[in-house]
Parts: sequence; C-alpha cells; structure tokens
Amino acid sequence: MKRFLLAAGMMLALTGAAFAQETTETAPLPETPPAEAAPQWTGPEVTLHTTMGDIVITLDTVGAPKTAAQFLGLVKSKHYDGAAFYRIEPGFLIQLGDLDAKLKYRKPKLGNIPLETETNKHTLGAVGMAHAEDPNSGQSTFYIDLAENTGLGATPGAPPNTTGFAAFGHVTAGMDIAVAISGVELAPEGGPFPGKLPKAPVVVTKAVITKAE
Repeated sequence: MKRFLLAAGMMLALTGAAFAQETTETAPLPETPPAEAAPQWTGPEVTLHTTMGDIVITLDTVGAPKTAAQFLGLVKSKHYDGAAFYRIEPGFLIQLGDLDAKLKYRKPKLGNIPLETETNKHTLGAVGMAHAEDPNSGQSTFYIDLAENTGLGATPGAPPNTTGFAAFGHVTAGMDIAVAISGVELAPEGGPFPGKLPKAPVVVTKAVITKAE
C-alpha cells in the first residue's frame, strides 16, 4: 500500500504498512536474555508548545547530524512558530511543518538536506523528516511516529542513505500529547490529505530550544 508525506504541496512517496500490527505482551521465560535497552537520548532538546500541550523532542546528532542541525536551524529561525498539524493518522503518524492554520504555505529559510537513514529507526515516538521522490529533498516537513513504522526506514540491502526517511530525533516527553492530537475530530474535507485534517486547528504556538548540545 502506498502512503504519502507532503511538503509544500507536493505528494511525497512513502511506502509502508497501513497500520502497525497489534502485538500481545507476554512474560519472558526465565532463560530468555534481557531485551536490548532503549536508546538513551542525550542530544539537544526542542520543545513544541502546541495548543494541546507541550512535546519535547531530543535530537539524534550522531545518527542524523545534518537533519538534526537543519531542524535546529529552522527552530532558531522561528519557522515552526504557527505551524499547524495537517495530517492526522491514528496509529501511524501526525505531520506538520510548512502550513499554518489557514493552510497557507510557509517557505523555510533553509535548503534541502541529504538523506540520513543508514543507522536510525522509526520506532514509536521517532521524529522523521519528509522528502519528495528525490531522497535528498528533505527540508522542513516532519512527523511523529505513532507506532513501530519500520516501513519508513531504509530498505534492507539498498545502498546507504538512498531509501526511507530520516529519523532525526525522538519524543522524550509529551508523547501523550502527540497521541491526544491523533485523536482529535477530523474534517471530512480540506487540506492536502482529505479526511486527515483536524476540524479545529492544532497549532505549534512556539518551538524553542530548551537544551543545547
């Protein structure tokens, strides 16, 4: 099934499962080795103050240094102040970046960045950068993964940094806010993804760097 990311009015190719498969947790057997510890995110932090609450994103300056630097630069230029969520897909992702509450395009002040997908993964809470068909056309549109979206990562066996979407950070506080945003009432029409636009706008009132590297 084809899914799409959108940046500046362009449909951006994105292949992945419709929704993450449900899993049932079971207690491991005594001889089962402990699960791999979750990554300890220690990079710079950006807080998105939204009309529904705050979301804190810790950036991965090791796995996706250029994408993380791009995001920080856009935050410093206040690009995300006033950005509205325009794609809501419960169980998949929520997306924003270049459109305001009236769906007016807001051109970013920074250019495209090369794709960085060699080491990062689209786990629950990962923050990824959208791009067009050219994998090196990412700019400012980003999304938050609401599931283990493995289909958004690099294709196994493909040359490094040529497929998938860059996961450049992770939500480290406010994931409940992201989930709440995914549960808002949606308008049947309007927006670049009809049926996926919030009926009442959900907006980033201000994006600020709350922890430097």
